[in-house]
Amino acid sequence: MFVFDIDGTLLNSREQILPKTLLSLQKLHAEGHPIALCTGRTWACTKPVMKKVSPWIDYVICGNGSHIRTRQGEILYDNNLPPHFIRRFIELVMGLADFLIATNHMVISTSYHTPYNDVEHCMHLFDQTRFHEKIHAKNLLAFNIEKISTRRRESIRRELDSIDPRIRLSPLPHMWEVLSGVDNKATALTRLSESIGIPLSEFTAFGDNYNDIDMFKVVGKAIAMGNSPDEVKSYAHHVIGSNNEDGIYHFLERPQ
Repeated sequence: MFVFDIDGTLLNSREQILPKTLLSLQKLHAEGHPIALCTGRTWACTKPVMKKVSPWIDYVICGNGSHIRTRQGEILYDNNLPPHFIRRFIELVMGLADFLIATNHMVISTSYHTPYNDVEHCMHLFDQTRFHEKIHAKNLLAFNIEKISTRRRESIRRELDSIDPRIRLSPLPHMWEVLSGVDNKATALTRLSESIGIPLSEFTAFGDNYNDIDMFKVVGKAIAMGNSPDEVKSYAHHVIGSNNEDGIYHFLERPQ
């Protein structure tokens, strides 16, 4: 089983899949290897990428492990952030920074200029009346937080960290990305392994960022992209070329 993160791994810095990287997917599929995408993006944000690679992808893990589906659309697992956390997050951030709420179907945001600029087709300016207890949010993201004073920013961060023990925030300094403390890429790969009967020791996972560390800890072979932070590289069995240098292609072409 081969597992690929999307941003910074399959996609280069221009959010494109290099031709040789695409060729690697085609070759793995032709050789009979199952392939999964494993991303922090929600399904809504993953679909544009799937349009380019769907013939060769067997499973898709979205929302940092909170949603697992087959290529055919069968849902193997689905979980959401608790509504009470979403509501408090909005109360704390509203008017101070831009934020978005990502579900499996759309992205609701206070700004069209978001980190998920490839899903503008499903972007809506945030309207407080749209929010209700039944919203099925996978990701929350506050960005442009540099507009908030350092003291206020630290205060908000402390409260966000204390609201719910099941929730954690990513260590990114320039934004607050909310992650489920229940789901991560490791728990998702464990569920997938049990579902399809392939042991984790036979999984090879490629990633580049902090949310890939969890899956690096459980797979048989962890591959960090050359553009990864040093901490992420320290958890990998191999460090390869960057996402702009056909790192995946060159690694898979050499004798294993």
